[in-house]
Amino acid sequence: MLENEKIKLIPLEHHHSNALFEANHPEIWSFMLSEISTLDEMEQWVASAIQLREQEIALPFVVVLKEKNQIIGSTRLFDINLNQKSCELGSTWYRKYYQKSFVNSNCKYLILQYCFEELEMVRVQFKTDERNKRSQRAIERLGAVKEGVMRNERILPGGFVRNAVLYSIINKDWNSIKKGFAYRDSKYQ
Repeated sequence: MLENEKIKLIPLEHHHSNALFEANHPEIWSFMLSEISTLDEMEQWVASAIQLREQEIALPFVVVLKEKNQIIGSTRLFDINLNQKSCELGSTWYRKYYQKSFVNSNCKYLILQYCFEELEMVRVQFKTDERNKRSQRAIERLGAVKEGVMRNERILPGGFVRNAVLYSIINKDWNSIKKGFAYRDSKYQ
């Protein structure tokens, strides 16, 4: 579990499916690799994420707002390669009310701190749909470096072939990015 005074990131479990489905909204899935519109689909999504954790290639979390003790979304590390000290951070979504709020920066800080200070990663990457400008702006606000566009990176549900924008933060960037988080936090208190 990762936490600060506002957010807890708890390892995803099957019993979280109902709360995640409550937080669900159709717009969340516009640029995601899945589309969730039923509780059964959410249960399958959760089961798949847990299976990846059991294979030791992903760490899926539920995002809990501590003030209300409420699950408001999910995020995960995946494509974890401990030998190469790299991973990807993504599959992040939040209840609509908490989008564009303090939640994303708090979650990303906790996970990035874990990656660079505990796991000693040398690279954490992010990919987002080229059409998802909101996500690109959020990743750029973190201080991640845009590395380019991966053409025809994936086929989404419904058959759309997407391009993905690739970003990264490397271990040499972390101290500067960490200071950026502290500065933003002090500005909004």
